[in-house]
Order: sequence, then structure tokens, then C-alpha cells
Amino acid sequence: MAASTRPLTLGEILDRTVQLYRRNFPLFAGISFPPSAIYVLVTGVWAIYITSQMPALRTGTPNAPPDMQAMLALGLFSMGFLLLGVPILVAISSVALSALNFAAFQTNRGEAVTIRSAYAYSFRRFWRQLGILFLQGLFALVIPAVASAIVFFVLTMLTALLATTSAGKPLAILVGLLMLLLIVATMVVCIWIWLRFCLAFPVSVTEEKGAWPSMQRSGQLSKGTRGRIFVMYLMVVILTVIAYYALTLPLDIVLKFTVYKAMDGFALLTRPPVVLQVINLFINCLERTFVLPIYAISLLLFYNDQRTRKEGYDIEILMANAGWANLPPAPVAPAYAPPAEATYAPPVEAAYAPPTAPPVAPAETVSAETLSPQTAPVQAGHPAAPPLDPSPEGTGA
Repeated sequence: MAASTRPLTLGEILDRTVQLYRRNFPLFAGISFPPSAIYVLVTGVWAIYITSQMPALRTGTPNAPPDMQAMLALGLFSMGFLLLGVPILVAISSVALSALNFAAFQTNRGEAVTIRSAYAYSFRRFWRQLGILFLQGLFALVIPAVASAIVFFVLTMLTALLATTSAGKPLAILVGLLMLLLIVATMVVCIWIWLRFCLAFPVSVTEEKGAWPSMQRSGQLSKGTRGRIFVMYLMVVILTVIAYYALTLPLDIVLKFTVYKAMDGFALLTRPPVVLQVINLFINCLERTFVLPIYAISLLLFYNDQRTRKEGYDIEILMANAGWANLPPAPVAPAYAPPAEATYAPPVEAAYAPPTAPPVAPAETVSAETLSPQTAPVQAGHPAAPPLDPSPEGTGA
């Protein structure tokens, strides 16, 4: 199934999530089952130990102090769970989310992926994914909870100080209302911060970004769709409750006529049988296995939808389907050199020289003896006159 190339509504995103999950159910269930089993195993050991130590805390006398050895053992075990169990849970959760997001990304593009390749991808980027989950928990859970605890402690101390005054009772009621509002406000802030950074895993898988850049990118892309993501979470929670009761209802009917019949309600809450706890843990494992992939697929589709709406991701997908890794280069105009400007050189004017008269040859000096009677006398230095014509035309007769 190829990725969508247009913006999707919430209903279309959920419908596409179901389609991807149904067509690749063995893949997603195979990826989510090992982390779910480890998660249930770690939390189950702690829960079974706590419930087994609860009777030892009571000495049988109503006003007698609890068993200090049992309390010390319970405290040490809880401390070990915090130091060892919680890091293990965080690590396996980051690996599972990374592998599921990678599988959702590949199947949404119509490419083949296996359980082994998904986990290989996740383990290669283990520290990056662990950093993302750590930052999500730090901003969405730890910091708001610590801030709320500090304010809660200050209000409690203020109530204790004012309890001895005449206005102690009204102030105690007011402080109680403020504490209730504080709890609600803390929950709202935690949910809002989680919705802001919930797209960090799809960003990291799709764009190959680090932990903190993925968180920043998630804050940008989640704008405008956090309400839809919150509705998706609510629907998945409802689906989780339905799946839990669908799995436990047949079992409860059987236990009602066997184990429950021999024990009262208070004993079931304080000292549940180990067999019953193991069965509940197995059901929790199946529940997580079936539900966890829905979160990963839905968040990836929300990520694609936001990129399509804001960045034209659909065009990028169409280019990838056409075999273009990048946009074609823009046409380059041919290099054109304009002709050089002709430089006008004015002609050099020659120096003006007035025309000179042709040279005149000097006249020959004629002596008197050589003059003939027909020759007109000429002055010395002048040229000789032409001879007269003796014919009648020449005389004018």
C-alpha cells in the first residue's frame, strides 16, 4: 500500500491505521510481543513480591507497629526496582517504539520489512531512540510532577501553619480546592506537553534526526493537530479497555465459580492468589501486544499528514514514486556575451597647408640683336609674346 498523497481527516487516518494493521498483523504483533513480555515480566515480579509482603506488614494486633524487617525488605526491593527495573523498562520501550515506527514507515510506503530488519534498525539507533523517550518522559512527566509536588508541599505546610488560627477551617477548605485544581492542571500540562512531542519517533525514523532535533521538529509539526491526536489517544484507550474485558470476561466467569468462591472481596484485593496474578499478567501482555502497534501507526500517519499540509510532502512522495531523488535542476540560460562596444576614434585632422602655385620656370633673356621685326619688344624678365599671324584673319581685315 503506497503512502497517501493528500491531507487526511481523523476518520481516514484511523481507517488507514486499521488497514495497515490488518494487512501486516503478524509483522506488528511479532515486533511488539517480545517487549511486551519483558515489560510484563519485570512489572509482574515487582507486583507479586509487593502483594506477597503485604500480610507480613501486619502483626495481628490492631495498634501494634508493623514488622520493621518486612518494611526494610520491601523498601530495598522497591529501590532496586527503581534503579534496575525502570531503566530496563525505558530501554525496551524505546526499542519497541523505534522498531514499530520503522515497520509502519516501510509498510506505509509499500516496501517489504521483516521483524529482524525492524529490530536491526532499532538497535543500530538505540541511544538516539533512548534519548527521545527520556526527553519525552522528562518534559511530560518528571518536570511537571516535581513542580506540582513542590507547590503541593508548600500548600500543605501553609495549611498546617494556619490550622491553629481562627481562619484555619475556611483556609483549609480553600487550600483543598487549590490542591484539586493543581492536580487537574498538572494532568492537563502533562497531556499537552506529551502531545507536543509525540511525533518525535516518526520524525527520527523518517528524517534520520537526532534526539533533540526530533523533539524540536515534533513541536513544529504537531501544531494544529494536537486535538486530533488527543482524540486518537482517547479512542485507543477505549479500545484497550474493550480488549481487556474481552480477554478477561471468559476467565472471570471461570474464576467466579472456583477461586473467587473460596475468598472474600477484601482478600482478593490484599492477597490475590499467585495464579490469578500470573493470568492477569498474561492478559496484560496480550493487550500490550495488540494495542501498542496502533499508537505507532497512527502517529506515523499524523506525521505524514502534517508534512503534507505544511510542506507538500505529497509532492515528495510522488517524486520518489517516479524515481526522482531530488527536484530536477532548473534550466540554465546559455551564456551570452554582449558585443563589445565599438570605440569611435575621430580621424586625426592633418595640419592645413594652403595650396602652392606651381613653380614657374624663369624666362630666357633675349638680346636686342636676336629680336626680329615681327616680334614685339618685351621687357627683360618677361616671357616673349607669341608671334603675330600675317594672314588677313589675323589682321581683322
